[in-house]
Amino acid sequence: ILVKLADRTHNIRTLKHVPPHKQKDVAKETLDLYAPLAHRLGIFWLKTELEDTSLRFLHPEIYEQLKVMVATKREQRQAYTEEVVQILRGQMEGAGLGAASVTGRAKHFYSIYQKMQSQGLGFDEVQDLIAFRVLVDDLGQCYQALGIVHSMWKPVPGRFKDYIALPKPNMYRSLHTTVIGPAGQRIEVQIRTREMHQVAEEGIAAHWMYKGESQGVEEARRF
Repeated sequence: ILVKLADRTHNIRTLKHVPPHKQKDVAKETLDLYAPLAHRLGIFWLKTELEDTSLRFLHPEIYEQLKVMVATKREQRQAYTEEVVQILRGQMEGAGLGAASVTGRAKHFYSIYQKMQSQGLGFDEVQDLIAFRVLVDDLGQCYQALGIVHSMWKPVPGRFKDYIALPKPNMYRSLHTTVIGPAGQRIEVQIRTREMHQVAEEGIAAHWMYKGESQGVEEARRF
C-alpha cells in the first residue's frame, strides 16, 4: 500500500508532463482512491498534497481562482493570524502552559473548495479560512488549553469534536473547536499533544515509532 502511495505521489507531482487527456483521469483516480487511502492511514500531509494537486488538474479554473483569492487576502490573513497566535500564547503562558506551541495556517485549497460546494458559498462567504494549532505536553493540558480557548471566545454550537476520547479509525487524536475569534471571525482551533501531532502528520509510521519497540522504530525509519 505504501509503495503504491509513493508511486502515485510521484505521478501526481509530474502530471504536467502527461498528455492533457490523461491528466483528468489520473487526477480523478487520485482524488477518489489515493487521497482517501492516505487519510485512512493518517498521513495528512500527503492527503493534502494529493487533494490540492488533483483539484488543480480536475478544475484548473477554480484552482486558479482560489489561488488568486487566497493570495489577495494574504497580508490581511497573516496579520490576523499573528494577532491570534500572540493572544493564544499569552493566555497559555498565563495559565502555566508556557511550553505550548501555537501556530496558525491557511486551510488548503481542496478543503476550501469542499466547503464552498457543500454549503453553496462564494469564496468571500467562507469565514473560517484559518486553522490554529496548540501543541502541549500531556493529555490533561489538552483539556486545560480547551478551557482557556472557550473562556476567551464563544464556541460555535455543534462545532466541537473530541477525537481524543473518541479517536478516528486511523488513530487520529485531537480536540477540534470552532470559536468566534477577534473581529467576530470564525476560527478553528485544534489542540493535541506533540505525540498526537506526530501521529496525525505521519500516520502509521509515527505510530510504530511511539510503540517503543525496536522493530517498530526500524520499520518507521524505513518508511
